[in-house]
Amino acid sequence: MFHRRAFTLLELLIVIVIIAGLLAILMPAMANARSKGRLTACATNLRQIGMGFRSYLGDSNDIFPYASFMPSVSPAPLPLSAEPVFISVVLAPHLSESDKVFWCPLDISGAGRDPDPAGGAPKPYFESEKSSYQFRTGDTLPDDIEGRGRPGLCGRSMAALVKLIFERRERTLNENQIWIMSDYNNFHAPAGKPGARRYLYLDGRVEDYEF
Repeated sequence: MFHRRAFTLLELLIVIVIIAGLLAILMPAMANARSKGRLTACATNLRQIGMGFRSYLGDSNDIFPYASFMPSVSPAPLPLSAEPVFISVVLAPHLSESDKVFWCPLDISGAGRDPDPAGGAPKPYFESEKSSYQFRTGDTLPDDIEGRGRPGLCGRSMAALVKLIFERRERTLNENQIWIMSDYNNFHAPAGKPGARRYLYLDGRVEDYEF
């Protein structure tokens, strides 16, 4: 007569320990793969936005659009009398699936700027600004030559911005050393860590930090 041999308690415990050990090894690798996947998705979004900018610039004699830095709050750096302008709306005619490319996978509830008035977690930037990515609007308008703050691209060509940076800061840059769009926040890692924010440049490349 054939008798089936059951697992002993010791054997079962050994199997559980082996499985737990394998999971401990695999989980960090899986988490790292997910993190890299999100970085790649974010970079892909920014590259597509870069293509939208190139299309826009081709129609506008290389002059960048006017847009608000934080549209849900104010029209700045546009005049206070202006209506806020969303960069995603401006570029929409030059992009396919524009709603998707302006959303970073890690721009989620709790990562936004303002808390929910009802007491909930901060809303995603995409929900309030229609974009997870900020446009380099600048702190001053193109005609404010004597203005202070970061010079921006609103209503300027990149060549004009390069010249203005040299005049104000005596810093010589080429057109591909100035970022155009970046994550609104440190979505991908703590501040100061590689990849915390992604930056889009005029030549279409995406890097971790601005020059």
